[in-house]
Amino acid sequence: MFVRFRHLKTEDEIRVSELVEKHAISVMGTLDELISNIDNVDYVFDVLKATGQSHMKFPGFRTELIWDMEKPFLEAVKITLGDRYSDNMDTIYRITIKFILDSVIKSSTAPTNNSVS
Repeated sequence: MFVRFRHLKTEDEIRVSELVEKHAISVMGTLDELISNIDNVDYVFDVLKATGQSHMKFPGFRTELIWDMEKPFLEAVKITLGDRYSDNMDTIYRITIKFILDSVIKSSTAPTNNSVS
């Protein structure tokens, strides 16, 4: 699926790749946008639907790849929050990321006129 990243063979190459950085910024920006607007359900579902459907165009896209985002996201939240990270925050962010990823997957496999809700 990640045709632009195939030439990266080592972890060091991945870590310094501007292409990977650009993709990571895009992904994290979308997650930030969703979480920041979680109280605007219609907007969140629109973004989730657009995100899921945009992934359908990538050759080799498999929905299970979306779940690979869960662990790095939770680790990033833990690092970002530091001492403020609690068991309650862990529960909240686990529920949130599962909702987001599941919705993106549903949108990526749904006909374009269906909603993810």
